[in-house]
Amino acid sequence: MGKEQSFNITNMRNFFAKENMEKLFADCPTITLKKNECIYATEQILTDVFWVSQGMVEVFITNEQGHKQVVAFHYPDSIVGEIEALYGDPCGLTCIALKNNTVVHKCNIEVFFNRVLELGLMRQYVSMLAGKTHTNVLQLATVALDDCEGRVRTYYNSELTHQQMAELIGCSRVQVTRVLNNPNFYNSEKHLRYGKRFNKRTYPKNTSAVCAPDDARKPAAADL
Repeated sequence: MGKEQSFNITNMRNFFAKENMEKLFADCPTITLKKNECIYATEQILTDVFWVSQGMVEVFITNEQGHKQVVAFHYPDSIVGEIEALYGDPCGLTCIALKNNTVVHKCNIEVFFNRVLELGLMRQYVSMLAGKTHTNVLQLATVALDDCEGRVRTYYNSELTHQQMAELIGCSRVQVTRVLNNPNFYNSEKHLRYGKRFNKRTYPKNTSAVCAPDDARKPAAADL
C-alpha cells in the first residue's frame, strides 16, 4: 500500500514488521474462519488480541433497530481487538470474517502486552493505537462534513462491494452506486490523485451478517 493511502481506513497499515508479528503471536492458536463467522461480538468480554494473517475482516456496530455502521475493514497483517481487550469492558463492536479461509492468530492480551515490552516494541504499539484513533477521527469528520461523493472519493476501494462501501461511509447503497456509475468520478483529477483504479466487476448483493453475542445470525439492514 502506498503512503498516499495510509489515511484510508479500508487500508489501515500496520505498525509492526512481519517478523515482529510472528514473534508476538508465536505458539498462539490459529483459527481458520468461514465468511461471516465471528471473531468477537458485542457485549463479549474480550481477553485476546487477534492477528489477521489472511483474508479480510469487518468491524462494525449496530443499534437496537438493526442498523449497521461499519467502523473498519482490516486486511492481512492487521491487529484487531487489542483496544477492547485492554479496556476490559464488554465490547461495543462486532468483528467478523468477510472471506472464506480468513486466518487469524489469537493471543491472550497479557501475553501479548508482555511480548511487546520484551521485544522493545512499545513505541510501535502506541503508534498503532494512535494511528487507529487518528483514522477514526478522520472517518467521523468525513461522514459529518462531506457529501456522499466526497466520502466515496476518500474511502473508495475496488475490493469493497457497493453495500460495504455504503456501510462504511454512512450512505445508502443506491447513493454509492449512483456516484460510482458517474463516468466523471473516475476521470477527475481528485480521484486520480489518490492513485485509485476502478476494476469493473459484478458486485454481489450485501452478504454481511450481524453476529449477536449468542452467535445467532441476523440479516443486515436492507438496501435503502
